[in-house]
Amino acid sequence: MTDVAVLGVEMHPWGKWGRPFVEYGVAAAREALADAGVDWQEVDLVVGGETVRNGNGGYVAGATFAQALGWNGARVATSYAACATGAQALDTRTG
Repeated sequence: MTDVAVLGVEMHPWGKWGRPFVEYGVAAAREALADAGVDWQEVDLVVGGETVRNGNGGYVAGATFAQALGWNGARVATSYAACATGAQALDTRTG
């Protein structure tokens, strides 16, 4: 098993459907990287917590975030567990 460390965190304020989910996630990811003092090129794994909207999944998939951030070659994963999606995304292993 590989150790995982959370080095930086951020939250982006939002309103119900005010802007695209990806825009919120990218803003939060960039702020979390800045908080951690980590460059995007140092990221090994991108995990998106998928959401379902109008019965359609994939609105915040890991690949969507990786592409929006300017994909750096990192591995990508997507998690979905309804209300536990965030916890499942954090539990995603790198190895």
